[in-house]
Amino acid sequence: MQQLKDKIKRSNAIGSLYLFGMSALIFVLKLVVKPKSKRILFTSYSGRQVSDSPKELFLSLMEDARFDDYELVFALNNPEEWPDVPDEQKIAMNSPVYFWHLLRSKYWVANSSIERLVPFQHPDHVYIQFWHGIPMKHLGVDEEHLSFLVDNWYKNAEIDYLITSGEFDTEVMKRIFPRAKQVEEIGSLRAAISERRANEDLVKFKKKLGIPADSKKKVLLYVPTFREYQPEMATNFSYAFIKALSAEYEVVYRGHYFTNGANISGLHNVSKLSLYKLFLVTDILVTDYSSVLFDFAIFNKPIYLFQPDILEYREKRGLYLTGRDLKIPTAYSEAMLWNMLKRDYDYSKVERIRHDYNNHDVHAAVERIKQIILE
Repeated sequence: MQQLKDKIKRSNAIGSLYLFGMSALIFVLKLVVKPKSKRILFTSYSGRQVSDSPKELFLSLMEDARFDDYELVFALNNPEEWPDVPDEQKIAMNSPVYFWHLLRSKYWVANSSIERLVPFQHPDHVYIQFWHGIPMKHLGVDEEHLSFLVDNWYKNAEIDYLITSGEFDTEVMKRIFPRAKQVEEIGSLRAAISERRANEDLVKFKKKLGIPADSKKKVLLYVPTFREYQPEMATNFSYAFIKALSAEYEVVYRGHYFTNGANISGLHNVSKLSLYKLFLVTDILVTDYSSVLFDFAIFNKPIYLFQPDILEYREKRGLYLTGRDLKIPTAYSEAMLWNMLKRDYDYSKVERIRHDYNNHDVHAAVERIKQIILE
C-alpha cells in the first residue's frame, strides 16, 4: 500500500489520474452526504500516527463537558495498530470510503493533508490546520522538484484556520498556503503534550527506551530530518562516532516518520515513541534541519545542530533558517560536535529561540480552538 501511495505522490501522470478520479468521487459524494454539525475528524501525519497537536486537541475535547455530545473520530492508515483508540472512534484512511467520513464531519483537524492531497471547496466544513512545526526547510512553492499532486495541494488547499506560532512562520505559511482564509497566530499544542505526560512514570519510560535504571549518563536525543533525495539515509553519524558518543551518553535516536529508523549498535531506536514524552527525559538535543528544536526550546536544555551536508541540503531542498540565523551551536563535522558537547552551554541562545519563535500560552491556544468549534 505504501509503495502505491508513493507512486501516486511522485508520478505526475499517475498523480493527475488520481486527482481526477478522486475529485469525481468527491463531487458525487457531496451531492448526497451532508455533514453532521457535531462530528470532528482528526488525523496526524496523513494517518500515520495518533500524535502531535491533533491528538492533544482530541484528548482535550474528550475531557471537556462542553463536547460531551460531539462525535470525535481519528482517521488512520492502519487503525488496528492503535489499540488505545476505541474502535468506534477510529476509521480507516486508506480507502475511498474515507471521503464519505470526511464529508460527514463538519470539522477537520490535521497537521498535514487531511484531504489526501485532493483539495476541493468545502463551504459546509471547517478545516483547522496546525501543520507540524515551524519550518526551517523550504516548503510548497519554495521547494524545487515537487510532484504535480503535492504542488497542486499546497496551491489549492482551502484551509479555514491556519495555526502559526509567530511572525516568522506566519509569513512562510501564508505564502505556501495562498488559499488559507484565516491565520491564527496562537502556537501549536505541543507544549500541552509534554505537560500532560509530565506526571507519567519517567523511570519506567527510560526502561522502555533501553536505558538502564542505574545509568548516570546524560540522555542525548538525536533527531535527523528526512532527505527526499537520499531516503535511505537514517543518520549522518559514522559508526565510530556513535560508539564514541554512546560511551559518554545514552544516545536516543528518533527518526523521521518517513523512515524505518536506524538499527545501529549504540543507538536506542525509539522512532515510534512520542517525541514530546522523549523531551522530558532528554538532557541534550542534536538535530539538523528539523523544526523539533523550536518545541524543545521551551525546556531550556542544550540544543546543537549537526549539519555536515548543509551545502548539499541547501541546494537540493533549501532553507529558511540556518544555525547562524538562530545563533545556536552548529557543527559541520563530528569533531566540531564533539568539542561543542564538551564546552559550557550558553542557555541564552535557547531562551532567544523560545522568545522569538514560540512564545505562546498553550492553554489559551487550546481554548481558542475550542471556541472556533463552538462558534
